[in-house]
Amino acid sequence: MEDSWHQLQPKTGFLVRLADRLTDQSWQTLTQLYQPIIGPSATGLFSALFWLPQRETYKRHAILLAELGLDLAHLYAARLRLEAVGLLTTRVKTEGDLSSFIYELHAPLTPQNFFKDDLLSVQLLGVVGEELYQALVTANTPHLAAGDHEQNITKNFLDVFHVDGDELREIPSVITAQRDQLAQTSSAPNLAADKMQFDFKLLGELLERSFVDTRAVSKYRQLLLTEHATYGLDEPTMARYIGEATDLATNIFNPDQFKRIVAQAFGNQHRGTAVAATTEPAPTATTKGASSAEQALIKVATTTAPVAFLQGIKQNTGGFVTDGEQRIVRDLVSRQLFPEAVLNLMIYHVLVDEDKPTLNKNLLDTIANDWSKAKVNTPQLAIQKIRDRQQAATKPRRSRRQQPTVKETLPDWAKKPSGSAQPAKAKLSAEQQKQLQQRIARLEERSKGKED
Repeated sequence: MEDSWHQLQPKTGFLVRLADRLTDQSWQTLTQLYQPIIGPSATGLFSALFWLPQRETYKRHAILLAELGLDLAHLYAARLRLEAVGLLTTRVKTEGDLSSFIYELHAPLTPQNFFKDDLLSVQLLGVVGEELYQALVTANTPHLAAGDHEQNITKNFLDVFHVDGDELREIPSVITAQRDQLAQTSSAPNLAADKMQFDFKLLGELLERSFVDTRAVSKYRQLLLTEHATYGLDEPTMARYIGEATDLATNIFNPDQFKRIVAQAFGNQHRGTAVAATTEPAPTATTKGASSAEQALIKVATTTAPVAFLQGIKQNTGGFVTDGEQRIVRDLVSRQLFPEAVLNLMIYHVLVDEDKPTLNKNLLDTIANDWSKAKVNTPQLAIQKIRDRQQAATKPRRSRRQQPTVKETLPDWAKKPSGSAQPAKAKLSAEQQKQLQQRIARLEERSKGKED
């Protein structure tokens, strides 16, 4: 996927496959739950791919561009968002000099599974806010309450069907073989990878000192990793937030309340250690190797979570982190295209090198596409890309300064007025002046006679 941007052209072919069956509930979930995260362009792309006539035959991307009214850059960005949330799997096929794409559409998760997914639910909460999030949970979660005088008499499977106990103890090899194959060939993308370094043993020791049931919290491991990756929560801070999200009376951990506590802590407060390296001047294009300022910047970028890194820059410049910037950072983290250190240097480049007051999503997407194509996966490569971008930006200005000044000269006909354009004034003789005065006098006498 990272190498496919330069291969995407209006004439590039593609076909569509359906990995799952979509129902009416799927389309409702796509609109209500996924669209706030991925945006209307990505939702429209999913719909266009699904309803495309003869979708399993090759067509050109120009059809999608015309139908959606998008250019290639926005179409590619919409495709990335579908891939990030698990609605699309993209494969590229190369034969000789020709490349084509295979797009596999996946059905949206059921609402229950959507709200159980840490990445999706945290992202949705950050976009729509707590009030609308709770309303969406209520609207998409069925609540079937038994009425008065009702008794459940439903039979279970073993009440109706006879199953040999030996067959259950030793599952037939045909079934187990098919299960293994399904697990290996599952087309559903994995939204998150356990790459974060987090000391769960230390967290467990901290929780054991309080009233929190560590066994109940252990099943939310992925949620804790997600919050750690996005916000850089350390073990003591994580333990404190878990304690605040645990009911004192029932000793039950509430994951939704935990998400809200973390979001509010970083949305309403602008705390965090200032990033000292961000006050250093931007690295110049002529520097060979990593300077001391660059080394300090790389160290901070490697050891700081993206939101905390952003907060540090804003504190040094006297600004504050907006809700929109939090969503942009969450989106960058959820894409999992770059390590956190590279994302931090991307943020640094926009706010410090480019001197932007806030993070601009379009600019970040442009830089992300460029870095993804160049396979920037280390902070050292990110520094080099920043240098290259700065060097490219200075070249046009230098070339204009080196251009010789052209002095334009006026032609002779423009310098001296021609005789027809500006006639010379002739000087009257004494006799001519006398005759002119006499003529004026006669005219005055005639005008007086007419008046009388």
